[in-house]
Formats: sequence, C-alpha cells, structure tokens
Amino acid sequence: MTESPTLVCVGNLTVDEAVSPTGERVESVGGDALFAALAARVAGGHPVLLAPLGTDAPPALLAAIRLTGTDPESLPSRDLPLIRNVIRYDDVGGRVWELVRGEEHFEALSVSPADVPAEALTAAGVLLSAMALRPQLELAAWLRTRTAATIFFDPQEDYVAGHQAALTDAVRACDVFLPSEIEATALAGTADLEAAAAAFLDLGPRVVVVKRAEAGCLVATREHPVPVVVPTDVVAPVDSTGAGDAFCGAFAVEYLRSGDANAAARIGAATARIAVGGPGVSALLAAVDASSGVPR
Repeated sequence: MTESPTLVCVGNLTVDEAVSPTGERVESVGGDALFAALAARVAGGHPVLLAPLGTDAPPALLAAIRLTGTDPESLPSRDLPLIRNVIRYDDVGGRVWELVRGEEHFEALSVSPADVPAEALTAAGVLLSAMALRPQLELAAWLRTRTAATIFFDPQEDYVAGHQAALTDAVRACDVFLPSEIEATALAGTADLEAAAAAFLDLGPRVVVVKRAEAGCLVATREHPVPVVVPTDVVAPVDSTGAGDAFCGAFAVEYLRSGDANAAARIGAATARIAVGGPGVSALLAAVDASSGVPR
C-alpha cells in the first residue's frame, strides 16, 4: 500500500463533561480536531493536528495529542484556559451543549490564518472542523487561494440559522462538504436531501456527504449526482460525542487515498462506530494504541 497522504485536522481542543439522564457525570478530553485526527490514525492515515492549546491542558489531553503523531509543543498557544463543554443527554439520545466559558472564549481558542504553518499548505488535505463561525469561514476563504489541498468542510448546526449566505460562500470554497442532515436541511432550506445535495454540488464541491447518524449517510458526487445511501451498523453508543468528527477524519483519509467517496463513507462509518464505544476519545485512543485498523 502506498503511504497515506497527509491530512491537516483543524479545529478545537476541549475538556468535556457528559451528563447522563440519571445525572452521572463523566469528564473526558476531546475536541473536534482531536477526534478527527485520532480517527484518521485509526483509518491508517497520516494526520497533523492543528488547534490552539490553552494554559490548563491536562496530561491526558497532551498524551492524546501525541498519539495522533503531533507534538503539543508545535501547536499554537493561547494565554487562556481550555474550552470546556457540558453535554447533557436525555432518555432518547438527544443532547444539549453548554459552552461553559462562552462564545467569545470559544472563538479565541479557534484557529486563525496566523496559526497555519507553511508546511500545512503543502498537505494533501485539510479538514476544517466546526470551530467558531467567523474563524471557520475566514479559514475556508483564506485556504482556497493558498493551497492545492483537498479542503473538507464540516459545519456546525448551532450557527447555520441566520448565516446561510456566509456558509454558502464556504461551501463554494471547499472540495468536499460534510454536513449533518440537520445542517443540510437548514442550509438548503429543504427536507429533500437529494435536492439539498444537488444544490450543494452546484455551488462547486466535488463531493457532498450528508451524515445521518444511525441511518448512515448520503453520498453525491459530480460524476454521480444522484445520492447513494451508504448504511451503517447500528450500535448502542456509550458516548456519541465526536462521532461526526471521527467520521470526517476517517472519510478524508480514505478519500485522499482512493478517491472513492463511497468507500470513504464506509470507512468513516466504521471509525465512528469505534469512537462511540467509550467516553470521549477513549475508544479511539485504545484503537490507535493497539494499532487497530478499520475493517475494509
């Protein structure tokens, strides 16, 4: 097998507290960039993590960053504490996020163009995970004119409403658009996912993947614009935090390697199933540590 192309996983690093419906609390390290980079490793890729590091990074987070293949000392630093989230789950699997230190702090701990090292611009792919809205949109536009990398764009459902025009510009700037079903319908203004995928392809991406959790995903490409349903095996999650980020990281690795969006979706789904098998990034850490791969 040829060496896997480099994927830069851009996003945030966090400490997350999950609260179960019974009130049980479990704290773990995480962040979309960490989930994506670990998933990329599980899928056999060569990720580079890019996310600002706060002043209070616990040893568990530093160890997890090293396991992705990135030296924490190489990351941009902020003279601020880390992002902290409280995620409250209900009895039917729904969840509500609380950003403990607020939106301004979240934005300050997101990646800006000044944080991007020159070598990142020579990578085969760049995955823009869901940071604060302004930095993510700024990076999408900035990268498009400075790199030939395949740009993967993963939005966040909390900021779609009221920002459709700006997000449409970001979709134009990416090569692979990876919204959830909620994000796709909100941005396209229709519950018809086939119509939504067609509208996104018309904006310029080569590939659109609509993530639908346990229902799998829809994959549409310029060559095959009618969406293909890629199913997934349903599992009972221990913690669903980061599943979408893990999907995107593994998807990006396989797509860069093979150019096959459907195969990439299968690898993404298989890696997401690993991710939900433990609290936080613990299941992905175990998979990387054991050199476990994704079934092909």
